[in-house]
Amino acid sequence: MIITKGLTKMYDDVHGIRGIDLTVRDGASLGLLGRNGAGKTTLIRALIGLIKADSGIATVNGLDINADADRVRKVIGYLPEAYGLYDEMTVYNILDYTARLHRIEAPARKQRIEELLRTFELESYRNMKAGTLSKGLRQKLGFARALVNDPQVIFLDEPTSGLDPIAARSIENIVAGLKRQGKTVLITSHILPEVEKMCDDIALIKEGRIVVSGRLEDIKRQYAMPSVIVRLKDHESVGRAMLLLKPMVTGRMEPLDDGLTVYTQDPDSVTPIVNKALMDASIPVLEIKRAEESLGDIYFKVLEE
Repeated sequence: MIITKGLTKMYDDVHGIRGIDLTVRDGASLGLLGRNGAGKTTLIRALIGLIKADSGIATVNGLDINADADRVRKVIGYLPEAYGLYDEMTVYNILDYTARLHRIEAPARKQRIEELLRTFELESYRNMKAGTLSKGLRQKLGFARALVNDPQVIFLDEPTSGLDPIAARSIENIVAGLKRQGKTVLITSHILPEVEKMCDDIALIKEGRIVVSGRLEDIKRQYAMPSVIVRLKDHESVGRAMLLLKPMVTGRMEPLDDGLTVYTQDPDSVTPIVNKALMDASIPVLEIKRAEESLGDIYFKVLEE
């Protein structure tokens, strides 16, 4: 659905994107992750035609982003981080105005707006001015506006940034609904647990270059090290437990406030060994369980290399 080859847009010798090769599968959601200034927003702005790339090629829904720029705009939706609503316009009028820009005829326009008001739970706010809405409601309105033309490809730049957990969960549910409809979604975010919930694929961008991309489950298998988490009754026993276990396990260990983590490729075999050793040494164990590194762990591992 989105394919780029060698896509480059540099503002100077440091800032921008360099030789981006990326594929976003039809009907998938991709999380584009990276530090501030890594090139995430530049890539999105190039793909939607807000800026022109210096070199390389890219297609969205099979359309060249330069040669078919007008047709690309008809099949995409975009929620920018700063969503730029007209504060003096009502919720309904903002959606109506956007639909008119897309040349949607009156009957279909009214029906589409009512659908969006229901989907985003904005029906009771239809006559309120955008400037009076909370941040969460403004985010929902910006998201609804991005979907007015029923786009096939949706770009979301930090869609849950600054939202409370309830508002963020609502956005997650809407993204899940779009995926069920077969829409393709590209999301940038710094909130990694939410990316893990919303996205099938991820791409990590560093200094303007894609350093890792693919299915989330495949990347986890490639980078994640399984581990055994041990919670102890007495936090003062952590040091003693690590000294005891050091000769018994081949993986590295890291202390926790109330226990330790043992990294190992074979957690099923290591768990009973660790449990028995601690029990024999009279070190009380509250919990011992298998765990895997999160997307956050992988993010820091890759970007700090």
